[in-house]
Amino acid sequence: MYGLIWKDIINLKRYIKIFAVFFLIYGFVAFTQRDTGFITGVFTLMFAILTISTYSYDEMSQWDVYALTMPITRKDIVRGKYMLMLLLVLFGSIFSAVFAILINMANGSENIFAGIDASFIGAAVVILFYSIALPFITKLGIEKARIILFVVYMVPFAIVIFIKKAVNTGTVRVPDQMLEFCKTALQYRYLLIPIVLIISLSVSYFISLQIYHKKEF
Repeated sequence: MYGLIWKDIINLKRYIKIFAVFFLIYGFVAFTQRDTGFITGVFTLMFAILTISTYSYDEMSQWDVYALTMPITRKDIVRGKYMLMLLLVLFGSIFSAVFAILINMANGSENIFAGIDASFIGAAVVILFYSIALPFITKLGIEKARIILFVVYMVPFAIVIFIKKAVNTGTVRVPDQMLEFCKTALQYRYLLIPIVLIISLSVSYFISLQIYHKKEF
């Protein structure tokens, strides 16, 4: 399995120069605007998107057909993708957090840890997104699943924006019970978020594994 992860990392080396330019540009913006929250969230997302690129490379080269002739199991292949995704998200979050601290120090900010929350919130959102998306990618392939990925990514944001606008304009009134629930969930977010992510990842992995076991190449 570790060899599978290393294979994907080697394929992603071609993105190093692109990422370097991206970080320089957005790093300069973050420094001049003295706002690291949005930028660090973007960095986390950029690293996570690389997971989709590995599926594209595998599909173009028909990697799965070749991989299954080697002494590795289908379980290893599925697990390797999930591990790679988590490693990329973790690396992106840590990189973003360190980046935010350095920018804050360079700007002489009183709170050098300002903005790092966006890194880990972004990581949680990305993991939840992939928990939904990876079974579809496993079933349909990356090319056929692109529309579904777009829907999974955009629909929740559209719903949140619509509800927020409706609440602000008074069109929709949020029940008091819902407000109390949201306040309680926010209070215990550091406990609830890991639980939700673990459950969603576990269910997603199990579904992807079942799909891949039945898939023919």
